[in-house]
Amino acid sequence: MSARLLSVCLLLLIGTAPVHADQADTLVIGNDLAEIAAQLQATSRLVGRDDSSHYPPEVARLPSVGYLRQLSSEGILSLHPRRVVLSDAARPAVVLRQLDTVGVEVIEVPRGKRIADIPRKIEQVAKAFDRETLSPPLVAEQQRLAAELAALAPLKGPRALFIFNRAGMIPLIMGRGTEAHAALEQAGIENCAPFSAYKQVAAEAMVSLAPDFVIISRAGLQALGGEDNLWKLGGLALTPAGQHRRLVQVDDQALLNLGPRTVAAMLQLRRDAGALFP
Repeated sequence: MSARLLSVCLLLLIGTAPVHADQADTLVIGNDLAEIAAQLQATSRLVGRDDSSHYPPEVARLPSVGYLRQLSSEGILSLHPRRVVLSDAARPAVVLRQLDTVGVEVIEVPRGKRIADIPRKIEQVAKAFDRETLSPPLVAEQQRLAAELAALAPLKGPRALFIFNRAGMIPLIMGRGTEAHAALEQAGIENCAPFSAYKQVAAEAMVSLAPDFVIISRAGLQALGGEDNLWKLGGLALTPAGQHRRLVQVDDQALLNLGPRTVAAMLQLRRDAGALFP
């Protein structure tokens, strides 16, 4: 343990005091968990978040401890949390062991892979924040939305191209095994990308993919400079999607993070995609 970390640990221990029910004492790591905490009216308990958690606004205003896959003990302990509620995607594992060593309670919540996992996450976060009485209506709403999604017929025929883009990066096509592919699958939409993971695609390969429509986040489209620039991506203008300028914009965090907004975002995606092919 570094000297700096040791000094932070001592400050944490010296600052120990009786905990009141709504005292700000918990750090949340994982944007899905932060959104659930907000829906459970637990933001008053939060001392911080990670870089991925920027919704809702009251969470975004909290100090950040950095990226959830590059955490540091020093950054976490500087906020003096008594408890850390985090996604099992958080890294590195050694940081979690260090937190446990100095007496910080660590509650790890599995991220899950399907929308069926969301109710369980709500219940686990509710327990962590002593909000069990508030979780049943949220769980019921998730189950209602999931049933509504399951009742929709799959979009037969048209195939989607999901583009991931951020400012300063090269646009990537989301293939099999990605969170985007899982979202498309659960929304009843076929992914035109046959490859695994995500990759940059050359113009000739783009033409051969022949997507019928494009899905991109609003932030990603803005980073490209707008819709006109989207269709200038190599080969895209020569595809059915480009020839008919068929586009669906999404909130990718809501759609992909398996949080409380995910199923509603999938429903909206399915409806918007269906509206392109009346």
